[in-house]
Amino acid sequence: MAVRHFLGVYGHVNLDYIIEVSRLPRPNTSIQIEREQTYFGGTGANVARLAATMGVDTALASFVGEDFPDSYATALRDSGVDISDVMRVEGYATPRVWIFSDPRGNQMAVVDQGPMRIAEKLPLLMETALMADWVHFCTGRPEYYVKVAREASKAGRSISLDPAQEIHYVYTAKTLRSMIRHANLFFGNEKEVAKAAKMMQVTGARGLLRHVDAVIETRGGKGSLVHEKDGTTAVPAVKPKKLVDYTGAGDAFRSGYYAGLSRGHDIVVCAILGSSASSFALEAKGTQTVLPTYRQVLERARKSRAF
Repeated sequence: MAVRHFLGVYGHVNLDYIIEVSRLPRPNTSIQIEREQTYFGGTGANVARLAATMGVDTALASFVGEDFPDSYATALRDSGVDISDVMRVEGYATPRVWIFSDPRGNQMAVVDQGPMRIAEKLPLLMETALMADWVHFCTGRPEYYVKVAREASKAGRSISLDPAQEIHYVYTAKTLRSMIRHANLFFGNEKEVAKAAKMMQVTGARGLLRHVDAVIETRGGKGSLVHEKDGTTAVPAVKPKKLVDYTGAGDAFRSGYYAGLSRGHDIVVCAILGSSASSFALEAKGTQTVLPTYRQVLERARKSRAF
């Protein structure tokens, strides 16, 4: 089967409700909402839409509810994302997250996984994996993803594993092992990389190189580390023009990384472009509010002297 896309992304497509309150409510009390906004979100959709905006030929696979907004589907298509594998599931609502935030930056969230919670009982969405050069697995059920990853690996596709925060409460050592054996690249922040290493019974990020070719460890304002078998390279953070919200910066990093990879850059340059892309996400609330072009990402990286 011929490769049609550079990138195939598996992960959540969410509706995010950002709710501002004067303080987080205590148990058995109520609080007035000061402000509420709804955003398009979800790890899979974030990575796919931002990557496509930066010129990466991208497809997205996910399960959504029967109420999936046409406006969201249109936004993804208009950004250049192939959503042939975004399947509506009857009897379920689209995954959504209610995020409560106070003026001091404290947050709490309530999540409805929708049909993503029962993904292992649903049909395999294989076209996105088999028609892409790189397959990126974000949040979602590892029991489902391992079936897709197995077939993608057999077909010779390169695989990135990016379980994000779900490595702490969705993955087990068994399911992580079942996924990482098919992966070429592992993405995670410092805590996620440490958790993965512990589950795999190895020492740190470099221990994970027994199983993958490279580990990209993001560290917020400290930048990122690119771990390869011949050494580790520190990549500086690229500063935003203003700091508004951290949400979505990690997904933007992945998108910038693939924007570089699709253009033939080496892994360190790709991480620099990832840092630049993430800086745009920090400048507004909502994970898909700012959609930089590749030229904008490249120019900011150069101006920051990260190159």
